[in-house]
Amino acid sequence: MSNDVLMRSGARPQWLWAIPVLCGAAVVAGIALTTAVPVPDGTYLVLDAVVGMTYPAVGVLILSRWPRHPIGRLFCLSGAGLALQALSGGYAAYAQSYGLPGALLAAWVTNWVFFTGFGPLLLLPLLLPDGRLPSPRWRPVLVAAVAAMAVLQVMLMLRDRVWVWGHEVPSSFGFVPTDPVAEVAFGVVVTGLALSGVAALATRVTRSDNRRRLLPVFAAVVAVGLSVVADNLLPPDPPVGVWLQAAALPLFPAATAVSIFRYRLFEIEVLIRRTVVYALVTVVLLGAYLVTVATIGTLLRTGSGVLEPLAATAVVAVAFAPARDAAQRAVGRLLFGNRGDPAAALSLLGQRLESSADPTRLLDRAAETVAHTLRLPAVAVLAADGTPVCAEGGVPGDGVRLPLVVGGRVEGELRAAPRSPGEALSAADLAVLDDLARQLAVALAAVRLAREVQTSRERLVIAREEERRRLRRDLHDGLGPGLAAIGVRLDVIEATAPDTSPAMRSSLSEVRQLVQGLVGDVRRIVHDLRPPALDELGLAGALEDLALDTEEAVEAGPAVTVRVPEPLPELPAAVEVAAYRIAQEALANALRHARARTIEIVARIERDGLVLRVRDDGRGLPEPLVEGVGSGSMRERAAELGGVLRRTSASGAGTTVEAVLPL
Repeated sequence: MSNDVLMRSGARPQWLWAIPVLCGAAVVAGIALTTAVPVPDGTYLVLDAVVGMTYPAVGVLILSRWPRHPIGRLFCLSGAGLALQALSGGYAAYAQSYGLPGALLAAWVTNWVFFTGFGPLLLLPLLLPDGRLPSPRWRPVLVAAVAAMAVLQVMLMLRDRVWVWGHEVPSSFGFVPTDPVAEVAFGVVVTGLALSGVAALATRVTRSDNRRRLLPVFAAVVAVGLSVVADNLLPPDPPVGVWLQAAALPLFPAATAVSIFRYRLFEIEVLIRRTVVYALVTVVLLGAYLVTVATIGTLLRTGSGVLEPLAATAVVAVAFAPARDAAQRAVGRLLFGNRGDPAAALSLLGQRLESSADPTRLLDRAAETVAHTLRLPAVAVLAADGTPVCAEGGVPGDGVRLPLVVGGRVEGELRAAPRSPGEALSAADLAVLDDLARQLAVALAAVRLAREVQTSRERLVIAREEERRRLRRDLHDGLGPGLAAIGVRLDVIEATAPDTSPAMRSSLSEVRQLVQGLVGDVRRIVHDLRPPALDELGLAGALEDLALDTEEAVEAGPAVTVRVPEPLPELPAAVEVAAYRIAQEALANALRHARARTIEIVARIERDGLVLRVRDDGRGLPEPLVEGVGSGSMRERAAELGGVLRRTSASGAGTTVEAVLPL
């Protein structure tokens, strides 16, 4: 049984949602207890709040779909560890001030329980997104990381001093010197974990077929890694490193949520995502609200009055109301896209259509644009015969089907899947889709017409060149030899006729000259119809003949080599002529402008197409580049056959002209 099946299997207990609730309650209780008494330094409480409020929510979101997924479990464990530190630290500070029992035990727990969450947090990038290592070569790294975490966990439990919100006292439970043993070990381990996580995820991103879904997470992991390294390198006062971590750590669950929502990283159903996102935003804002109230209340409480905390609470409440509304709007845009702003949706689609330089590829990213505009899991544009023109997330089997009609002709169909199974799209969604369908219908008609024109053009060019080859063969093998035979026959008549009068000899001479002139005309026509070397030597031989003629014609010129790695099959006449003329023009351009020492011509078959490459080691293309008549004719010859021509150059490194001609 595969790992995916194992992670899918199992019940989906509803009590999973108790994890973020309990973690949030622990954070709130810790903040309340801490703010009730004066503490020297409460900055680490901010880390506990942001991690304890956000990480369990994302973890349960993943576990709701994959009950045994290690990534979901690590997210929950990360948040739980720091939430417990907030609770134990708050109780330790409160109990020490009021003489309650268990103060020293709570302080001792505060010093090591956080790493039961912070360690797994730094371990997450090694296993993202599927809960497995990037490759078996990373197994020693994982083993070393887990061993180092276990050793550090024991050292934190047995160190000789305990620290609670800036207040440090000797520990009756430990003997490991805090300075420098425990502090140095902590810095080395967390830095190693952070850097190895960044390296592992970077390896996975470079090898992934769908990098976009991992890029937000990778950016967040880099930010977290840099903040961890900065915290270990910067001096503790002022606590810049702690504030950097407080800013970077929430990016990790946020980026994971973005990848889930936009790129379906863990295939979470859209309905679950929508419900959880609103709850997650509410929890995050509540946590930020409480942290800010606690911080401002602590800063303003200079005496025993009550007015300062109440004033701070009022200020924060007023400040967060518009922030909450903005966050809710952002979540709505994340889940439903621009359905409330049809003009923006049309503008985005118009920009994508305008960005296409090839009329036949006008709709390449249209389905992706529509899907991302309305946050739909699957969108497809089909031609009139049912062939997919473009698709994002596959061709939907159910959902909305809108005909694409232009001038009474059905050009195709737009299909859009619902956001979740069984959920119908709203009237606002349908209105935006209807507006987009009109633009897509016109674009689809333009694509059809462009393809028809291109197909007709290709057929005309192929038919023209095939007819020219036939005419050349008939002229060369039929009419030419016949005229030559007539000339020979005239010579025989003149030589053997016994009584040939001067007038008759003059007439025969005129006829002979006429026949010779016709023979010359036929030869010129044969040569102009098609390069003779193509029929006599084939394309490979014709290119070698072209290279030899060039070297003989130009004194002290560049060395021209022709390389054909494998024998070329029989090519269509149009492809042979286009390849020969493009090579001829590229060679002429290199001789006139490149000042090259060597020129190489390569011809090979790749993916049902002929690839012709002319490379020189000259001075490269000028800047700015102005395309001349010769370059335009090369591009036109390739386009006539549905091919492409590319010219690349680097200053002082030569120029490469590459033509790809479909067969």
